[in-house]
Amino acid sequence: MAAVLLSISMMIHQAARIRDETVGAMGLHEAVEKGRHEKGAELHVVASMVQDNMGRPMTLSGYQIQLKSRWNRISGKAQGTGWSHEIEGKRFRPEAFLRKITLIEGLGEEDGD
Repeated sequence: MAAVLLSISMMIHQAARIRDETVGAMGLHEAVEKGRHEKGAELHVVASMVQDNMGRPMTLSGYQIQLKSRWNRISGKAQGTGWSHEIEGKRFRPEAFLRKITLIEGLGEEDGD
């Protein structure tokens, strides 16, 4: 009976760790996306806001999210007990996309395609 209870408690603990790691990774992705898309946002404010919205972890460790900006890239790192994730993305620039689209449309008009 003790072996069964021990194995069940180990499975519950492992499930809680996997849940916390998944919530941490999704929170990190949300923080990086908000940092990429919001122009005037301060990264430490975005990171703390997302960290507060993630809720309490099921294990004893807490979430830690850090965001950094270099050149036109946003990089983020999330940590907990026994896990760590990093993600990086370019800043969102819709004006560059729109310039490319108008250039492509202009080339199509010249060729008649």
